[in-house]
Amino acid sequence: MKSITYITGNMGKYENAKVFLGKYDIEVRQQKLSLDEIQGDDAVAITVRKARDAYAQLGRPLFVNDASWIIPSLNGFPGPYMRNMVEWFTMDDILTLMAHKTDRTVILRDTIVYIDDQGEHVFTHDTVGSILAEPAGEPRGPFITQIFSLRKDGKSISEDSTVGFSEEEAVLWDEFGTWLSS
Repeated sequence: MKSITYITGNMGKYENAKVFLGKYDIEVRQQKLSLDEIQGDDAVAITVRKARDAYAQLGRPLFVNDASWIIPSLNGFPGPYMRNMVEWFTMDDILTLMAHKTDRTVILRDTIVYIDDQGEHVFTHDTVGSILAEPAGEPRGPFITQIFSLRKDGKSISEDSTVGFSEEEAVLWDEFGTWLSS
């Protein structure tokens, strides 16, 4: 069985990765590290930098995973600043920003960066969804889960009963698991 270190402090992300990559006979070990996150609007570059910094600290093969949200009608906002946005804004603020927008598209850009002594391998997948006109479902995590939908039927993330990775997210993890197991 192959073993790989996942740099994350998020227990839910770790548990999902452990189950998913277990299907590829890959054991996932969690490692929490304190990393300085560079600021910028390129989510992939930020994730690559996190992987490089983690590798510099540990000196062993590892991967990091990060996601950003892109709202095309808001010129790509918030991008990598989603964590900050949910601290600065309320649900009503986002709904007000979107009130007169005809394009309510939101894109979840999920990135995995694997790094070892041979270099980096970057895996990225975009999941296209929409921003709902009003909240739906019970609060589950940040407020965006009630107004963002990644499903064709328009259900909010809060209303989605899928445990683990959604079908769309699984595309990225399948690509990573297939590559890692080869």
